[in-house]
Amino acid sequence: MPALVLLGLGLVALAGCGPEGGDAAPPPPAPAQAESAPAHEAEAFDRSWLGVLPCADCDGIQTRLQLQADADGARYLLEETYLGGEGNQQFLQEGTWREETVQINGAPAVVYRLDPGGPARWFWLQPDGALEMLEAEGRPAVDGVLYRLQRL
Repeated sequence: MPALVLLGLGLVALAGCGPEGGDAAPPPPAPAQAESAPAHEAEAFDRSWLGVLPCADCDGIQTRLQLQADADGARYLLEETYLGGEGNQQFLQEGTWREETVQINGAPAVVYRLDPGGPARWFWLQPDGALEMLEAEGRPAVDGVLYRLQRL
């Protein structure tokens, strides 16, 4: 029993050692826990462009490009209709695409690359939202002709 009395007196003595008036600073807040974000957060993306591109042996190629992206991936649909000649011939192509930042004319540029795993087609995003089709190597056409699609 005397041990309990001594223990009680020790606790009372320790309690008296605290700061006076209860103005003790509160303990610092615990660091905030960051919310865990999903490993892959895909932003929904659905855009289309349309235009008539030059053609060497027809009246032009009416071209419609639709890019879509969601949590399941990035897909495109490219519709090309060759105008005039032997009637309008339509070709459909679909596959995957990705956005890349490359150097064009010494400046960073956003391009959309269709079929990044195979023979790619490149479209350069312009400040006004239009797309300019690039040559196979991802360079602007040097013949001075604009291969341009307008955003729908």
